[in-house]
Amino acid sequence: MKVAGEMRIDGWLRVTLLLVMLFFAAAGSIGGCSGGGTGGLPGGGGDGGGAGIDIEPGGTLADEPETYFYVEGGTDRQTLDLYRIQDISSPRPALVWFHGGGWVINSKENIEGIAFDIAEAGGFHLVSVGYRLAGQGAEDWPGIVREVKSAVRWLKLNAEELGIDPDAIIVTGESAGAHLAAMVALSAGVGNLEGTVNPGASSDAAAAVLFYGPYDFNTIVDEALEVLLTGQCGVELNPLPIWALLECPVPGDIQDPLSGCQQSDLDEASPVTHVDAGDPPVFIAAGTDDCFVPWMQALDLEDALDAAGVTNEVSITEGGEHDADSLDVTPAQVIEFLSGGE
Repeated sequence: MKVAGEMRIDGWLRVTLLLVMLFFAAAGSIGGCSGGGTGGLPGGGGDGGGAGIDIEPGGTLADEPETYFYVEGGTDRQTLDLYRIQDISSPRPALVWFHGGGWVINSKENIEGIAFDIAEAGGFHLVSVGYRLAGQGAEDWPGIVREVKSAVRWLKLNAEELGIDPDAIIVTGESAGAHLAAMVALSAGVGNLEGTVNPGASSDAAAAVLFYGPYDFNTIVDEALEVLLTGQCGVELNPLPIWALLECPVPGDIQDPLSGCQQSDLDEASPVTHVDAGDPPVFIAAGTDDCFVPWMQALDLEDALDAAGVTNEVSITEGGEHDADSLDVTPAQVIEFLSGGE
């Protein structure tokens, strides 16, 4: 479902907006988004149904996590935290969280409250995955994607000990973490993205739950400019995180801030590129006042999923921001999707 119409931006205005955006990004300016009420603007829905995940409410998550290295001899960044679901017999599905932060900041301790709520509502273990950041120890692209996929394989290889159902891995995350979760869910088996760490298990997921992530790097610039033109946001939208992720040089063409990136990298790093009919169900949420990732990215992914016949549900919150608490999404809604409405 398209909520906003397409817009053509004149060359002079495009250049002006980009110059403003890049200036404030370089200066480290952090502005605010205008607030707004919540009113769900749901998107389409693939072929209907959900993931068929086993739901068993009534448990509580452990207050403190168990921490494990998922790479032998790895760094502290290559660890994950397991919050076990208590008072429910194992094995149980695992909700696997990837933190946001533009691929360059934050850690596995940064978990949105809705992740805890969804896990307890469904009777899932909650796993928060750390990963090495772009430019701070991670391998060159696609090292971050390979790293988080190796974490999923580690969970499956150790599923019996951990009490996890290896066939019920639900990947989730916010912002850059939603991008990584989408890459895990939608690019299973893509050789260049898998890596070689923790062989012996697949990295595929049973479902994905995505909060305001970037999914198409070939449309994100035009959509960011469209958001800026609304006047709802400051100038937080900028290409610097993508430059860091893909190691892009400063572009020679100011009208296209991603023109210095390799086109093959932009394609490979875009989850929409990898969508096919064999992908798991995907739940997508975003808000129209998001000042960091254009909310239309959710619709781009919806279009790709619909075209491939992949089950999906999209919730766009009018006035929702880059914050799960501002979105008109409830744990019950996500659980219903994951269960298939059973």
